[in-house]
Amino acid sequence: MPKNANQKAKLLHLLRILWNDTDAEHRLTVPQLLKRLESKGIVAERKSIYSDLKVLEEEFDLDILPITRDRKGCALASRIFEVPEIGMLMDMVQSSRFLTAEKAAQLTDKLSRQLSRHQAARLKRQIWVTGGVAKAENQRIYYTLDQLSEAINNDHQVSYQYMEWTLDKGRCPRHGGRRYLVSPWALIFQDDNYYLVAYDAQEERIKHYRIDRIEAAREEMQLPREGRQAFEEAHPSTYARRMFGMYGGREERVTLHCSAQLLNALRDRFGTEVQVLPDPDRRGFTARVLVAVSPQFFAWVFGFGQEMEILSPTSVRQ
Repeated sequence: MPKNANQKAKLLHLLRILWNDTDAEHRLTVPQLLKRLESKGIVAERKSIYSDLKVLEEEFDLDILPITRDRKGCALASRIFEVPEIGMLMDMVQSSRFLTAEKAAQLTDKLSRQLSRHQAARLKRQIWVTGGVAKAENQRIYYTLDQLSEAINNDHQVSYQYMEWTLDKGRCPRHGGRRYLVSPWALIFQDDNYYLVAYDAQEERIKHYRIDRIEAAREEMQLPREGRQAFEEAHPSTYARRMFGMYGGREERVTLHCSAQLLNALRDRFGTEVQVLPDPDRRGFTARVLVAVSPQFFAWVFGFGQEMEILSPTSVRQ
């Protein structure tokens, strides 16, 4: 058998063929595999294919469907992600406002490569994105997210400009372009947007910032992060729940009275650890929750009409 440079890559070419062209419903016979390898400049013997398939199965833990007596051929039967999982991830990518249309297309294409071409073609025909999702316009968001994540991992502060929209200037830096300096502690995805949760040393409190409004982010490698205790007291999951659309406001411990059917809505909002006190007749319950009092909080309450009532404190009730 002639030797050439491609011969050393035979196993990799075989794996690529199986990955791209086979699945549980689509197999390739040994003659078909030999022909495809030959198109890559690789001449192989029939027996070597069986040996290579055994290596892929036993040494690399790949799920190879064996050559059957009915000569249906072999296939790569399963992968790291199942087809429904890839479909779910594609839906999330396509419906995300955080990603630009270009980046969403790139990620969808990368996800499709985790499947065979047959599975990918079928899945792409099934994907529908409704509602005319408004995609992000700033491609730099993707890289800003990576920069902030790196700063968190390295325990460093970050600085950046924070953008805002104005009627006369359009999109421009807030505070005349002054750079913000904060200690990043967490990244939260909520309401189709990413937020940075960070400690502001000047105000001595935890704050949050929309990542699509962060520009020119820079990791300040000489400055270690501050505010660990404040961050631990405002755990990201509970912080996000009480912020209501991530719009800030003064935090208050609010007592709510709700009809019984709102128990799911309350726990979806604040988590299952929220304690509730059922009414004697079991038709309703009372709960105390920590919230950032804001127009968004009131809109949430009023959305339930007479089924939810603010009992205290008096200032919030009024």
